[in-house]
Amino acid sequence: MLPTTELCTMTHAKKFGFNSLGVACALLLCLFPSCHSDDQIVTEFRDDGAHLFNNIEVNPSNGIVYVGAVNKVYKLNPNLLTWNAVITGPFPDSIKCLQGECKYEKPLTDNFNKILLVDEDRDWLIVCGSIFQGVCEVKDLNNVSRIVRKQDSQFVAASNATASTVGFLSKGPYQQAVLVVGTTVATHVIDGRIDVSQYWGKIPAVSSRTLNDTASIFDFAVKSPPPSDKGTFVHFQRGGTRYELTYPIEYIYGFTDNDFNYLLTIQRQSLEVGTPYISKIVRFCQSDVEFNSFTEMQLNCGDYPLLQAASVGPLGKELAAKYSMSANAKVLLGVFAKSSSSHSGIPVSDAALCIFKIYDIDKTFNQSHQQCNEGYGSSISWISSLNCYKSVSDSLCKPDFAYLNGTVPISSSPTATFTDTFLTAVAVNSIHNDTVVFLGTRNGTIMKLNINSPTSAYVYDEVVVDAGSPVNSDLNFDPEQQHLYVMTEYKLSKLRVQSCYGHVTCSECLGARDAYCGWCFTDNNSRCSMQGECLAGDWVYYRNSYCAAIDRVEPQHLQVTQKKTLKIYVSNLPAVERAFICVFDVGLRHLETVAVKQEGGSVISCSTPDTDRLIATLVPSLEEEFYTTKLAVRVSGNDVDIVSTNFTFFDCSRYRSCYGCMENNFGCTWCTSTGRCTHNPDQYCEDRADNVHSASSVSVGQHRGSLDCPMIIQTSAEILVASGEYLQLLVGVRNLLPALMTSYDCQFNIDGIITETDAYLNESAETISCESALFQYSRKVDIVKAPFAVVWGIKKLPLDDKNPVDVTVYKCSEMAALCGGCLLLDPKYHCGWCDDGTCNTQKQCLSGPWFDSINGTICANPVITNFSPTSSPLEGETVITIEGSNLGISFDDISPYVTVAEQPCNCSAYRDLYVPASRIVCSTSRVRSITSGDIVVLVRGDSRYVATSTEIFSYVDPQLEGIYPTVGPQSGGTKLTIAGQYLDAGSSVKVFIISQPKDTAGSDSRVEKRQATAVEQSCSVVYQNSSHLICLTSEAKGTGSAIVQVKFDKAVKNLLGIPFEYKQDPYINSTASSLENGKGIGGIPSGGLKVYVQGYNLDIILSPKLRVILGNRDYKSDCVCLNSTLMVCDSPQFPAAAAVLGERPQALEYGFIMDNVFSLLNASSQQEALGKFTLYPDPVVHSFSEVGQIKKYKTDYLAISIDNQCEVCNQEDFFKVWIGQEPCNVSSVAATLINCIPPAVQPGRDTKEQYPDVTVVVGGVRKYVIGYLQYDTEDLLLPIWAIILIVTVGVLLILVIIIVVVKYCMNMSESEKEAKTMRQRFDWIEMQVAAECKDAFAELQTDVTFPSEDVSGFGILFHDYKNYALKVLFPNELNYAVLGDIEVEDETRRPVINKALSQFSQLIDNKTFLLLFVRTLESDKYFTMKDRNVFASYLMVALQGNMEYCTDILKTLLADLIEKSMQGNGNPKVLLRRTESVAEKMLPAWFTFLLYPLLKDHVGQPLYKLCVAIQQVIDLGPMDAITGEAKYSLSEEKLIRVQIDYKSIVSTNCRQSEIITLCVISGLFKTSM
Repeated sequence: MLPTTELCTMTHAKKFGFNSLGVACALLLCLFPSCHSDDQIVTEFRDDGAHLFNNIEVNPSNGIVYVGAVNKVYKLNPNLLTWNAVITGPFPDSIKCLQGECKYEKPLTDNFNKILLVDEDRDWLIVCGSIFQGVCEVKDLNNVSRIVRKQDSQFVAASNATASTVGFLSKGPYQQAVLVVGTTVATHVIDGRIDVSQYWGKIPAVSSRTLNDTASIFDFAVKSPPPSDKGTFVHFQRGGTRYELTYPIEYIYGFTDNDFNYLLTIQRQSLEVGTPYISKIVRFCQSDVEFNSFTEMQLNCGDYPLLQAASVGPLGKELAAKYSMSANAKVLLGVFAKSSSSHSGIPVSDAALCIFKIYDIDKTFNQSHQQCNEGYGSSISWISSLNCYKSVSDSLCKPDFAYLNGTVPISSSPTATFTDTFLTAVAVNSIHNDTVVFLGTRNGTIMKLNINSPTSAYVYDEVVVDAGSPVNSDLNFDPEQQHLYVMTEYKLSKLRVQSCYGHVTCSECLGARDAYCGWCFTDNNSRCSMQGECLAGDWVYYRNSYCAAIDRVEPQHLQVTQKKTLKIYVSNLPAVERAFICVFDVGLRHLETVAVKQEGGSVISCSTPDTDRLIATLVPSLEEEFYTTKLAVRVSGNDVDIVSTNFTFFDCSRYRSCYGCMENNFGCTWCTSTGRCTHNPDQYCEDRADNVHSASSVSVGQHRGSLDCPMIIQTSAEILVASGEYLQLLVGVRNLLPALMTSYDCQFNIDGIITETDAYLNESAETISCESALFQYSRKVDIVKAPFAVVWGIKKLPLDDKNPVDVTVYKCSEMAALCGGCLLLDPKYHCGWCDDGTCNTQKQCLSGPWFDSINGTICANPVITNFSPTSSPLEGETVITIEGSNLGISFDDISPYVTVAEQPCNCSAYRDLYVPASRIVCSTSRVRSITSGDIVVLVRGDSRYVATSTEIFSYVDPQLEGIYPTVGPQSGGTKLTIAGQYLDAGSSVKVFIISQPKDTAGSDSRVEKRQATAVEQSCSVVYQNSSHLICLTSEAKGTGSAIVQVKFDKAVKNLLGIPFEYKQDPYINSTASSLENGKGIGGIPSGGLKVYVQGYNLDIILSPKLRVILGNRDYKSDCVCLNSTLMVCDSPQFPAAAAVLGERPQALEYGFIMDNVFSLLNASSQQEALGKFTLYPDPVVHSFSEVGQIKKYKTDYLAISIDNQCEVCNQEDFFKVWIGQEPCNVSSVAATLINCIPPAVQPGRDTKEQYPDVTVVVGGVRKYVIGYLQYDTEDLLLPIWAIILIVTVGVLLILVIIIVVVKYCMNMSESEKEAKTMRQRFDWIEMQVAAECKDAFAELQTDVTFPSEDVSGFGILFHDYKNYALKVLFPNELNYAVLGDIEVEDETRRPVINKALSQFSQLIDNKTFLLLFVRTLESDKYFTMKDRNVFASYLMVALQGNMEYCTDILKTLLADLIEKSMQGNGNPKVLLRRTESVAEKMLPAWFTFLLYPLLKDHVGQPLYKLCVAIQQVIDLGPMDAITGEAKYSLSEEKLIRVQIDYKSIVSTNCRQSEIITLCVISGLFKTSM
């Protein structure tokens, strides 16, 4: 049994039962769940391994959280800290065979968690996955690593990633505990076709599985003996039609109530393909042993047919009463969606929430059974095909008729509907008589609803949990109902059910209408809280209480220079012991004054702040006439407002006109004599009788309101004057005071220059006349506005001008430069054309005649400046746009006087497009042959006014020559290029792709051939010139070849002989960062990583792109198709990502832009198997730390320090290192280090520095210059004197060698004589040894006795695999540390250590890390031979569970060792003999692991016999009791080399329990007696 704690690298070593490596594991840190800044999100849990989460369960007794994910199951504490986790995949598996032996290939297959259930009664965690045909196992609730029960022969869950599986615990027949399961038939691609597994028959659509603690666990609760096929299950009916393939049933939710089990599904209304998809509810009795009570009913929610999620929960008292139910009675809630079409099961983003009373559901089921007993109804079509018949049985659980299809639907009206919202989850809770519903969305949001009535609800809060990631349908409350666990694809969040803490005022708190929240009134800290948290105050709830509120303030506003006492009338004022204060929020400052509560308890008095403080605070805002502050009442010492309202401070002196002074509610007065607005006329006005008082002013006077202000009345709508002309102005006035106002002047602001003239008041005092003034400006603009004012008196006080009077000054010459434009100006300007070629008024036309549009004169010199298009097909009807000047004043001036290449051009159809004098639109006529000519316009048919084009217009015959590409996807969007001649002819070019009619070529019926019509798809033109057309194809109705057709206006051209072919849209099966073993894809903000895409029909896309979504932006990069099944893309650059990414990677949605194949645009969200795009932070390359950043190169490798979190940045050439102008070959990349092999010779320098610079290029984009490299050879340069000395010594050495060689040759002859004598002696010795061996062999032949064949029965004992491996790996140890548990002083640190070791295990599974780890250790001079042996042994322990990976690592290390031994001073002869490296130590251990089955099953017994035989042979001869030397020995060192006479002596030893070791070979086997 495995221990509780799972530690690093042990996930692959379950055969051993190991707990710890004992090597550096305790030094690693674990990763804690991240905390969210949102006050409603308490904590979050992610797995850096990016496992897709499938299911979540919360233990209701202790709040422990269990998460089922792809390839993993987690046990988390209530705060989402990891307590335990176990790997559940991937494992080798094939849909064609069972777990175990298989003749088919078994690729590594991900295990999707399908069922995750907590069984409190047995302390079980039931886990079902998608691999091994969907088997289940029971794990220990306290330790998910421990398997309690497992049954490999019972297939329960769906065996692929997408097929649905719903399971729940219930009671079964005979009160046994059962697992109720609804399973969608899982389809697979088998031998090139879509089919089901051959074992699908063992997985019924619905079944009840026993949980008895026996070997039959997960078998059917009841199964009738053969030949009956009955039991607690239902199958698809067997027959010719395979309904399991044509009639999919998706299971959404399941629950149990009273004595019944219920399942909710989505399925077609009938077996016929094309019928609409609907939702259904299934019911059957818990005690039914044959599922005869299995009944389906349609479930309706208004116009929303597709159920997405469901939940059973209680109703609050208020809502329960409206349903005529008791408080906390349970109901079924479901979220439904509309269908994308009448026959589709694809939901769209329109959703509804419906509530169903379980009592009504049961009542409808019972009515359907009663109708069937009366003979009305039929069976469920996918199970059987029978009709109801009359029966007297009234039993619901043992009916006479089985598998009833109910005819009466269960319906409910939507309680709430949502537009453009896709709901994915629902949960309900009751609090304070309210019913609160939590809804999850596809966008990663939780919506909170308060339900008022069966048809009314409102959303009072939304929380973004994981933007862009769908909320899983499993929403779970904690045991206290205070938190909600929300799971998205890669994140689990713990949310508070309430948002009380985000409201700072009572009105905000109660206004939120959050059923959990109320306002807690206290002296110290009033706040929004839950009722249980308000222990020392009054708690106000929004349903039955009200916040304190200010009814009114007297006065309502105040002059800023005054200080007064305010009376604040407050309703519902709470009773508090401390004193009140008033707080005025002015900008960012709070001004406090003392408040007094008056008798009666509803009025509070407080003074306004001191005027000096107030004005000083308001200075930045005093540009306005008034300023509104917040006036709040608080308890002294408390920062929370009890009540607040707006209070306005005003300043009358800021109003600059009488009208503005009057049009407010502040009671201001206008002092006419001084031209000032004031709040105190007694103090600031000189002549009080002439003052004007506002309607709200308390001052007394005859002038009141804005209508009594002295003002100008504009007498005309617009005043026009040409620049350079004089104008005398007369304006109306009102309310003038002749006694006070004695003199007047008119002021004009003409382009910034003030002009003043005398003004005179007429006798009636109703108009003022201004003397004539010259209006003139110099700027080259057409119009200038000149503001006008009338001032009076010495102070030049202006009269009010409610509607300001402006004089419009204009220049005709700036408004139009040509004759035609001039004559078309508005007659109000009185502009005309002068003979000198200018546009002016008649007064300013000094030479020659002047005429305007009124006299009907034609402008001379009409001109055509340009026209388009420049050519037309012979068939004509090309629409030409002609632009120029003086081309007539009206349409009749030019129609029908336009010719094109001497052919008439029809203008009558384009009258509305004619622009007088400047534009003519007409269509060309048909011609017979190619021709060209001028465009001529004859104004009014008068030959004196002729406009001729400077360019030629041509009639041409367009020709089509070819297309590229010749294939494209059925969805369209292909950028099709058409080559040819004169392709820019005409005004309207349209391209069509026409598919040929099918199935008519071989028909004998001419009628059929005539009726067969081609299918025409448009191709939108995006570019056009004379030789090329580019268009975008549209979606086709089918695949196949088609003809390209181009219409040039009325001309139709077909491209024959080169068809365009529509092919099936591309499909993507997988994406990876490497073609070898890469799984996930990712990138960095700088881009440059390779993404390999596999699928089919990929090469039909001309310019595919990879699209990654970050935030609300798309980031794209180009892809290249290598063939039809493989495409490679560069990861895009994310310029803005570095600032928002932080230190943690992000999982992003991605897709592919492949023309109009929109199904791949969001591929990752539509195909879960593709995973997400992981965006990692940019790797950071550190500069050399040496002085001057100059690093000396001494060893074989150059080590560069980096910070690299990117797990996929191990592609070839992703990191490039340059030394000067030459590359440094990168050999390995790890999280903190890059190793590269520099050139043998120091490269040239590309800078002025002394040494070549070292540049690291990341992803081909980002460059780091980290320093300079100095080759160590430079230190070896010697001075001249040393070189001379070395040469001298070398010459002397050569002379000595020559002398030695001569001496050697002289002695050679003597040596040869001695060698001959030695050979003769050796021959004699060899003869003697041969004779001795012959005698010894004969002696052995007569004396030896071989062990019998049944010696194994006597006691050959084989070590088990664990002890066998341990004796090989650790031969000198008795107590194996690897089998011991980790000693932890503080048990609270055990989860931390477990997590750390788990992370270290993942690092060991990273090839790059492990290789760098080994090489780094071996390069350490303090890493001794003993350390290498121990490290290699521990490493083989960690890797023995994945021998393929282990072999790959060993092969790489041996290749490095071989290469190293062949280079430099290495000696290949001693390779694998000295065991000085980790690889050499790993090699025998690798052989040991692989040879165990061979030794045990085949070689062990012969080896044992050989061992016994050798021992017997040794015992036949003499043996030295002291030295151990023997006559017959396999060891040359222990061989007795002299002839000894000996005889056998028999010794008897009577000690008991003597253990006699017969033979031990490498710790493999032994026997004892």
